[in-house]
Amino acid sequence: QPPSYYSAASEAAFEVIQTAPPSPALNPSGRDVYLGGPLKDGPFILGEISYLLTADARIQVDLDPLLDLLQPVISPASWQALASALAGRQRVSTVELTDLGFPIAYDPATFGLTLSISPDVRPRTSLSISGGREQFRGPVAKPANLSAYVTTYLTTDYVHVGEDTGFGTPSLLIDSAVRFRGVVLENEATLEDSFIREGTRLVYDDVARTGRWTAGDLRPQARGFSGASPIAGLSLERVYADLDPQRNIQPRGQRSFTLVRPSTVEVFINGRSVQQTRLNPGSYDVSDFPFAQGGNDVRLVIRDDAGVESVFSFSIFFDRSLLAAGLTEFGFYAGTRTDFDQGGRKYSGDAAGSGFYRRGLTDDLTAGANFQASARGGVVGGEIVWAAPIGTIGMNLAGSSIADIGEGYALNLSFERVFGADRSSARSLNATVQTISESFATPGVELADNPFAYEAGVTYSQSIGTTQYVSADVFYSVGRGAREDQASARASYGWRASGRLLFNAEANFEKRQNRTETGIRFGLTYRMGSYASATAEVDSRRNRARVGYQTSRGRGVGSWSAAANLDTSEDAAGVNGSFTALLNRAEIGGSHLTSFNADSGEISDQRTSFRAGGALVYADGKMAVSRPIYDSFALFAPHASLNDSQVYVEPREGNYTARSGRLGGAVTPELSAYSPRTVMFDVPDAPTGYDIGAGSVQLLPPYRSGYLITVGSDYSV
Repeated sequence: QPPSYYSAASEAAFEVIQTAPPSPALNPSGRDVYLGGPLKDGPFILGEISYLLTADARIQVDLDPLLDLLQPVISPASWQALASALAGRQRVSTVELTDLGFPIAYDPATFGLTLSISPDVRPRTSLSISGGREQFRGPVAKPANLSAYVTTYLTTDYVHVGEDTGFGTPSLLIDSAVRFRGVVLENEATLEDSFIREGTRLVYDDVARTGRWTAGDLRPQARGFSGASPIAGLSLERVYADLDPQRNIQPRGQRSFTLVRPSTVEVFINGRSVQQTRLNPGSYDVSDFPFAQGGNDVRLVIRDDAGVESVFSFSIFFDRSLLAAGLTEFGFYAGTRTDFDQGGRKYSGDAAGSGFYRRGLTDDLTAGANFQASARGGVVGGEIVWAAPIGTIGMNLAGSSIADIGEGYALNLSFERVFGADRSSARSLNATVQTISESFATPGVELADNPFAYEAGVTYSQSIGTTQYVSADVFYSVGRGAREDQASARASYGWRASGRLLFNAEANFEKRQNRTETGIRFGLTYRMGSYASATAEVDSRRNRARVGYQTSRGRGVGSWSAAANLDTSEDAAGVNGSFTALLNRAEIGGSHLTSFNADSGEISDQRTSFRAGGALVYADGKMAVSRPIYDSFALFAPHASLNDSQVYVEPREGNYTARSGRLGGAVTPELSAYSPRTVMFDVPDAPTGYDIGAGSVQLLPPYRSGYLITVGSDYSV
């Protein structure tokens, strides 16, 4: 009889492969033979297994390797029961394994063994349909214990028309970071006529608890009406976009199903197939659906190898401003208020603080609170987002009390509804109403400035087939006191005539400050192959016209992009253009900008700008020059045995993103914190038989981190 954890129901539902009686033909040698081969779970290879083929043609499987290979594919309870039943054994026969509910058959074609595992003893597996976080296979590289970089951008302008013509004073923007064993010291500064320090702070990320501690010149995040002021002090925050960007924090569909035999599962969302997956028998949690906003109809179509088809359907509401039930985001900032002027950051000594807290109460309801306070007073607010059956309803409410200003309140209500099952019939409606009292203010302002008592707006958009769309919006503001009411309306139409040609038109109406304006704008975009496009635009409201061209060429080192526009008005014409190029160790670019006076149409400013950026990086004893770095980097240093052979990063079809040389190893400068990345490398000119290693490395960079990857070794063939 099967053991207790192998249910009678699964015995009836699952076809057990019966092992044939031992046959002398399996082992005609007349002695015990030690063999090895692949252990398969149906069509999937779990790994290599060793076993003893006895003289009487029975199979004795090595127990420890078998338990190791079974652990990932059966539930913890089933694995523990099996390990306890066979405790103290070195080998186990296939007959015993069959009696325990794990039939094994010999495969003479591969000298391997094939397992048959009941769905009831398999672990429940999560199946991510939208892809989710990248799953690495194999080891992930560790960041350097000590890493650092200094990124600099040199900019200068030549003014053709304006207040001060000629060359301006060059400006050097500096961004630096040092990371040692998980603690980051970062700094921003500007060097122009004098050195101006803009901010310095220590940052530590508690990844296990998804929290970031910061001490120094803080960068507070704000929600609702409370706002945030510059503070120097201490903060603790959890913002998933910064600390866990691969995590889906919105509510997700959570459904389960069980397969008793290998099957193909196809997922349809709103009538559109989004994924088709081949799965082995087992229990699965289907989650992380790539939902569109609004209502969603989900169908799972399951087809097994016998041709039997079953359908599982459900619906769920989804909105991107919601948090999944039980998840929280927060930020709390406290210290002394700081202000900026031409001399840099100034410390007032006045206590100040701000913060916010949001929590997903259910998958349909998220609520939060926020505040800002100082010696002059403060603001307290709250927010709610509800995915109601009729649409998404949001509310922000706040009250303030500021010395020399008084008490005030602010309220915003919003509604969003998305209709349509697919792109060809998608429709959306957004509406908002807001009121702010005359004396509502935040601690950082000297005077309350709320010129409008009420504001309201409605936006509607709709697709017409797959090639056209229309949209319209109306906004109205009720002025306070002597301030006049303001109103605006706009209607737009777009048509993709072909894969290359896009036409759009827009009609505008605007009434503000005793002036009413109406106009029509027409635009045309033509794609000239994969790398270039041209545009033309006419705007009757401002009496302007524009033609433009933009293009990009190459990939990685040596790639460049350029754009140019000719702008004309009734009284003047000007050329705007820009150019950017990526070099191995630097980024260079330039631009030419012409600005027009909004009333007269004359040229008010015209200047040409030049810029160049680079970085100096360090990781565990190695230095190199690089293109600008804004978060994390990887330094690929050639081993001494490579002599003058160069390391190339991401070599593909004659292109590459970095190359080693006299200025140090090859540097990948664009890594983002907590975003997984696999980077390829090669040494085309390495000596024959030289071993450079795997040729790729898997990275999951912490905040402002650096990696040292040594390419090559003393080993050779």
